[in-house]
Amino acid sequence: MLKMNKRGKDVNWSKFANASPKPKRLHLEEDDCDGLFHCPVQICNHEGFATQRGCRKHVKNKHSWYYYFDEKPDSAQIEKLNVDETSKCEASDQKITPRKSRTIASFDPKNKIAKNFFSWLTGSGGGCKSDRQAQQIVSKCLKFLKFCCEDEEEVTFDIVDFSLCSPNLLFKFVDTMQDDWNLGHAGRIGYLDAIAELVDYRKVNGASESVLRGLTSTEIYLKKVRKTVSKMMRLQWTSELDIDALEAKGHWATLEELLEVVGRYLPRYESVLKSCKEKPGAVLPIDLSFATKFVAVYLFIKVKGSRPMTYQYLTVEMVNKAKTNGGFVDQKMFKTAGKYGFDSLYLTETSMQVLDGYINHIRPLLRPTCDFVLVTRNGGQHQKLGGLMSKLVFDATGKYVHPTRYRQIVETASSRQLSSSAQSTISEDQKHSSVVARVHYQKQRSREVASKAHEYLERLHGDKGSELEIDVRSRLSGDSASFEDRNGSKTDTSSNDEGETIAETPPERLSGVPRLKRENAFIVSRFPARKKSLMFTPEEDNYLKAGIERYGYGQWKAILRDSEFRFQKGRTANSLLSRAARRFGSLS
Repeated sequence: MLKMNKRGKDVNWSKFANASPKPKRLHLEEDDCDGLFHCPVQICNHEGFATQRGCRKHVKNKHSWYYYFDEKPDSAQIEKLNVDETSKCEASDQKITPRKSRTIASFDPKNKIAKNFFSWLTGSGGGCKSDRQAQQIVSKCLKFLKFCCEDEEEVTFDIVDFSLCSPNLLFKFVDTMQDDWNLGHAGRIGYLDAIAELVDYRKVNGASESVLRGLTSTEIYLKKVRKTVSKMMRLQWTSELDIDALEAKGHWATLEELLEVVGRYLPRYESVLKSCKEKPGAVLPIDLSFATKFVAVYLFIKVKGSRPMTYQYLTVEMVNKAKTNGGFVDQKMFKTAGKYGFDSLYLTETSMQVLDGYINHIRPLLRPTCDFVLVTRNGGQHQKLGGLMSKLVFDATGKYVHPTRYRQIVETASSRQLSSSAQSTISEDQKHSSVVARVHYQKQRSREVASKAHEYLERLHGDKGSELEIDVRSRLSGDSASFEDRNGSKTDTSSNDEGETIAETPPERLSGVPRLKRENAFIVSRFPARKKSLMFTPEEDNYLKAGIERYGYGQWKAILRDSEFRFQKGRTANSLLSRAARRFGSLS
């Protein structure tokens, strides 16, 4: 028999013989008949679970072998298992300690300098920043100072001056953020901006002349480093946030596909709403959670592709007030309030109908403990609205689209279908300056400029440019065929102006030819043959004879330009001379 640990779970099956090298991933799908998640183990007699989490927990506790075996090992196989390795696995499982989060060394934020710096940031001299912004800046600066002077215990102005006036420490700090802390480009820029704030604070607080000179150099280095990080960020955006790359990853969808998401789940939401009206006691908790998901996705797609925080803090009172002021909901409790100053929602009659049905019939069954519209099963504020949208959209379309990506899709579509003023309005309402959309605009604009500029340049060249292009095409049209023949070890033939054929033999077929002739033949084969001459037709011979009688022998250009004589396109004066010498030599 297998030994069991204190929690009742099986031992670590991954250490046993014939086990799968990697555990299976459970892909649980809701049964359309009863709306439950069933255990993937065929021999299990459990009736089903209301959530995926419950089903996964059941498999982990009762059928842990399923992750590494297709069938449960019988008694004979169990006896062959390595008991010593099993005991080691159990011992290692018992010694596992919870993983601690990474901590970065920092000075105490309660010291005097940190408090004064915080007060300066929130005051008029530091830009009247909010308490949260000021706290983040102070925290980042204290980490930087601790990195530069890790042996010190308390922050002093000497430590601040030493850290800010040491370019080498600044560069090492930037490298540490990238290599050891694994911070992204935006995170490193945030630290650099915070250090720049500390430089400004130190300059206005009685720094000496030598320190001021050092701070001036530090400002230059900060600008250079920030410019470098910003360039790296733009390069990453260009490569990773291109629409083609996002489509290949399944992170891009059209507006039509997103509208189909609402249409797909609308019948089920209608059924849940009807059940809540007629039989509220018989509604399953999973149906109530689905109704919350549907309303959140509907608001994102049909009302406004705003940030999740907009709908997270949407209250019942705001919705009721919107009925009296034309459907507008004004909300300013957001990070972007300082830049835009507003985040209004416009609810149409249809949107109001959807919210009324949820608020009046579905939300009370969740037993809300707050005033927010969208609540969880426990009645609290729902704080994962972006995840709700991503899940429903992925289940419906197979594409991963979150609220930020949806705003990018809206802005990119606006660049194709709307005017520039309408596009600007859409962008302002979305409160979003999308990097993906901006890259798309630049690429689209660059292609338009290139095509139009080429058209205008052709106009400037005029007829002369058209003639030159025709001449280039006619002269170079046979290069590719000749090159292919030479690479394929075929005999290349050409003709002179008199229609005589010249054969060129590849060098690898000249082994029996004398060296001098072989070298000459190799030189001929290295260079492409002249363009094949046009054979003279009987009509052209008649034109040539009439031209000699009219203009005289030797006036080949005059003969060629005469509109009555219709020579083939590409005919030259030299070809007329050669033809006349061979055919009408007696006329000279």
